[in-house]
Amino acid sequence: EAVTFRKNRETKISGPKVLETAEEIQQRREEVLNRYHRFKKRVAERGQKLEESYHYQVFRREADDLEKWIMEKLEIAKDKSYEPTNIQGKYQKHESFAAEVQAKSKVLPELEETREIRFTKDHFAHEETKIHLEELHHLWDLLQELTEEKGDLLRRALRFYQYAQDCEDILEWIKDKV
Repeated sequence: EAVTFRKNRETKISGPKVLETAEEIQQRREEVLNRYHRFKKRVAERGQKLEESYHYQVFRREADDLEKWIMEKLEIAKDKSYEPTNIQGKYQKHESFAAEVQAKSKVLPELEETREIRFTKDHFAHEETKIHLEELHHLWDLLQELTEEKGDLLRRALRFYQYAQDCEDILEWIKDKV
């Protein structure tokens, strides 16, 4: 037991290596500072990657929301059925629909601006965001085209319905006069 006690006491006394010279202390200081700077650099790089990933996820969410909205509106715009008796109501609904589409038209340019600012050529999602925006442009153009077609169709149907009503009124008037 005495031998073990003496060894433990010697270890406790000597402890970790004691740096004796100023050069050893300076060298150790440089090693610690270098490790610290490498650590800070890695943390900054990871922080940058996380921020880029966050902005990409926000972009994707907004682009996906717009795509979902466009797909829903495309279904409405493709519907060409209408009842002649309720053409006026259908036309008014379509006018509201067209106004809603027009109001949403600023979202796509905002996404393009976000892409230009956030997703430069060296960004990991540069090409993917470009392709996604091209698809959105295609869907948007299709939505506008179908909305205009449906508006024209409903306008013509409304005019025809009004013309038919006018003709009926005139025929009724003629019957009353005869």
